[in-house]
Amino acid sequence: MLAVAMLFLIIVSAAALAAGLSPAGEALLTIINRSFLAGLSLLVLGCISLVVRSGFFTVFGAGFKRLKTFFFRRPRVLESDWHNMVDTVFAQKKETFFRIGTSLLLWSGAALIVFSVAMLVWHYR
Repeated sequence: MLAVAMLFLIIVSAAALAAGLSPAGEALLTIINRSFLAGLSLLVLGCISLVVRSGFFTVFGAGFKRLKTFFFRRPRVLESDWHNMVDTVFAQKKETFFRIGTSLLLWSGAALIVFSVAMLVWHYR
């Protein structure tokens, strides 16, 4: 994991160095600000996805489901075994999709924030 982190820092630093050499002045500050904001947004989305995947809100969902069944009667069609079957293949694919999506959001957000900090250091050197 340390080798991956070091490679990550080297690539982002090289990209910041290459981007810092081309524009100057206000254009560089605009790139720095936008990349930091985009990275922060991606990190927030990744953290929200991580919290939802962890099962934090399942207690609230179960409570609201019980409250709904208390007030509204379910049709008999929805109570059948055929309707309540769980598709395990779809659930596994969905979990894989969300796991990969969460890691991509977190890694790309971190990369953009490190990129913007490296460019900021390059700008004020």
